[in-house]
This record gives sequence, C-alpha cells and structure tokens, in this order.
Amino acid sequence: MFSTAKWTSTGVVTLCEGVYTCGRRCVGSSSSKRGILDKINPFKDGKGPSSEAASKACPPVKCCDDVVKVGAVEIPMFGYGTWQLYPPYVESSIEYALDIGIRHIDTSITFTNLQDIGTALEKLFKCGKYCRDEIFLSGKLPYYNMKPDDIPKVVQSYLEQLKVDYLDLFMIHYPVGVIEDKCLGEYFPDPTTDHIAIWKEMEGLVSRGCIKSLGLSNFNICQIQKLLQSATIKPVNLQTELHVYNQECDLVKFACGCGISVTAYAPLGSPGLVQHLFEISGSDNCVGYPLGNLTVERIGRKYRKTSANVLLRFLLQKGIIVIPKSEKPDRICSNFNVFDFELDGCDMEELEALDKGKYGKMFTNNVWQGTDKHPDCIEIVAEDRRQQTQLNHLEESRTF
Repeated sequence: MFSTAKWTSTGVVTLCEGVYTCGRRCVGSSSSKRGILDKINPFKDGKGPSSEAASKACPPVKCCDDVVKVGAVEIPMFGYGTWQLYPPYVESSIEYALDIGIRHIDTSITFTNLQDIGTALEKLFKCGKYCRDEIFLSGKLPYYNMKPDDIPKVVQSYLEQLKVDYLDLFMIHYPVGVIEDKCLGEYFPDPTTDHIAIWKEMEGLVSRGCIKSLGLSNFNICQIQKLLQSATIKPVNLQTELHVYNQECDLVKFACGCGISVTAYAPLGSPGLVQHLFEISGSDNCVGYPLGNLTVERIGRKYRKTSANVLLRFLLQKGIIVIPKSEKPDRICSNFNVFDFELDGCDMEELEALDKGKYGKMFTNNVWQGTDKHPDCIEIVAEDRRQQTQLNHLEESRTF
C-alpha cells in the first residue's frame, strides 16, 4: 500500500511494503562563489576545470546518508545525473559531486562519456580518496542492444569503461528496442523486442555477481505488470521522467505498491532538452520549465531557497530519488542543499496542483519514426483507443 512520504524526527519514513527511506538529516551549505565555470570555455582548449578549481567554488557539504531501501539494496536518494555532461568537465564534476556528499552516479552508455567517468573514478579509487563500495553506480541497457545475446557484451563494456568489477543497478533504458538502417543512418523500432527474454538474461548476470540489482526506465504500468508475472528477480527501481509538471501519480503509486522504488530523471524539467529534441526529431517540446514557474519561485523565497531546491525537495519528500545534472560546481552544491528544510503541507499541495498530466511530459514517447506503432507502446495505443472510442460515441450521438 502506498502513502505519501512524511519525514519523522528520526529521519525514517515508510513508503510501502519493502520500500522505505532512512538516514539522518544533513545540513548543506549554499554557494558563496558563483560562476567559476562560466568563465571557462570547454570548446576553446578541450579541457575542463581542474578538481582544485572546482573545489574552491563553494564550501563543503556534509555527506548525505539518506537512502531508499528495497530489500537488501540501498539506493542513495540524491544522485548525480550524467546526461549531456561534456567530457572535459567529467573529472572535476564527478570529484566535486562526491566531495560534497553525493554517493549515487547515474550513467548510460548512450551518454558517450562512460570512459571519462571511469577514468575519474579510477583516479579517486587509486589515491584512496574513495572506495568502490561507497559509491552507487547505475547503468542502462541501450535501446539498440535490446537482444538477450547483446546484454553480456554491453555489461562487460560498462565494467571496462567504468573500470569497476560490478554495477549496483542495471536497467532497461527504454521499452522499445530499435534496429539501425545503416543505409539511411537511422533507427527504427524493432517489433520483436522481448522484455521477458531480456530480463532473464539480466537475471543471469546478477547471479554471476557483475550486477547487484535490476531496474527499469521509461516503462509504463502495463509493461511492468507483464514483466513482474515472470520475473524471478524483481526490479528494485523504476527511473522515469518526473517533475512538478509531470508527476505520474498513478505510475508512482503502482511502483511503490509493488515494492519498486522510483527515480526521477529531469527533476528540474531538463533545461538542456530543447536542443536535444530538436537534434533528434526536429521538434522542441515547449511545455515550459518548472524552474521559472511563479509558484515555485514564490515558495523558494519563503524558505530562502532556489527554485531548483524547491523542485528537488518536493520529490524527495514523496520518497522519490532524484538525479539532477550540472557541470558547474556551485550549482551542484546548490542543488544538493535540500536537506536543511522541509516544505509544509500547503506548499506541497500547491506544487501538486502544478501537474499537467500527459501534457507536462517533456521527453516524447515517439522518439523514432513508428515508435507509436510499436506493440510495447501500450500507453500511446491505449490513448489512441480512448480517443477513437470518444469519436465513435460522438458519431453515434449524431445519428439519433
């Protein structure tokens, strides 16, 4: 049974059967210096800032021990997203994120910065600054490798590029597999994608020790239900687009009811998305960004916090893991500064009222031409059927 998370005096909160968060409240420090990276042009000399330069951007923040527990798996509630993290910035950004207390790094082979992340981690491990078991590393099966035979090679590539022996969490990145048309240089949906066969192969890698737990990303309720019916190892986490404009209340409630924790990607509304969407589909999804919402800004002023702090705290108080991304050390620090305040009930209700439902979704489901016709796009098909039913009823009413 799902219930909205409420922080207690001990910092322990029960979300649902098998999923809960625990830890101590930690006080963050706001940035005292801003814009250290604004003065650095990464395209000018191909180099990002040094870790020493990054460390001077803001004072240290105490380590956060808040985690979501699913069985024996502990997932830090505040992670660091690496999508669009430009390679020259990786080393300093990763080190700074760890230095301020972040212990969860979300990666994907499709982000094309895996090797740089591995190099950064290797240096930190070798010098003894951090140990592998202190850091929660997640990875994802890319949509172009959605075949059981591809999975061992993909996982091995993760381990080699990240220079580690295991991944803490491995997810299916997207429910729709794709096939590359090498002549056209484009991807098209693969209608033979088999979630069950893929999951069985991933379960085998857990038994071999190179993966500690399994998860899903961008899956809907019907897809999760189908997989749960045959899974021996249950998913511990569902990663999906979540922010105040796209709160996915039914999906979150369902996942937690199944003992699956939830991670929000794009928790701030993904300011870097417009250019990305235009590059891959020629369209920009003009939903608007929550960071500039007047209600969010007003609540931020009330607590003397940034809009980003409010948006992240809103999700954290619901027991949802967040993985915001930034390459700027002052912003990484500022984003993490969310453990020294709590939104009251009225503020939570106001933020909940900002939900736009499906119209607040920024990442389109129809990424590749024909995705909406794929058998695994159940939500899209269901919506088409609802619309068709409404049209049928309308036509019937006109005949009387």
